[in-house]
Amino acid sequence: MANTFQLDIIASDHVFYRGECEMLIFPGLDGEHGIMANHEPLVTCLNSGELRFRVDGQWQYAAVSDGFVEITQKYVVLLADTVERPEEIDINRANESKMRAEEKLRQEQSIKEYYHTQAELTRAMNRLKVTKRHVD
Repeated sequence: MANTFQLDIIASDHVFYRGECEMLIFPGLDGEHGIMANHEPLVTCLNSGELRFRVDGQWQYAAVSDGFVEITQKYVVLLADTVERPEEIDINRANESKMRAEEKLRQEQSIKEYYHTQAELTRAMNRLKVTKRHVD
């Protein structure tokens, strides 16, 4: 395959995808990053959001949490705590998670608890957004 690179998408508990890829778009600290074959080498942070990657001309989508991305000219390794396809996300569970996190944020918490709760809320909202866009 011309103009492809090896892509490994790895969640904390499983390998989500391993194979050739034509293009990868992921959320970074300063906006979306687009990666194609022969990209300049880079290591960067991954933000929670929507992940898109094109294989054999078809776009695939996933909800990702924070992590890291290593990019070279021939391969990309994306490491995230969670990676989920939109059709795998339980919308009711994500809504319940969102409501629980919002309720916790209204309560007094330590700084550590606040950041943990904020991460829970971000993850739930991201899961709902990606599901809304890609599940009929």
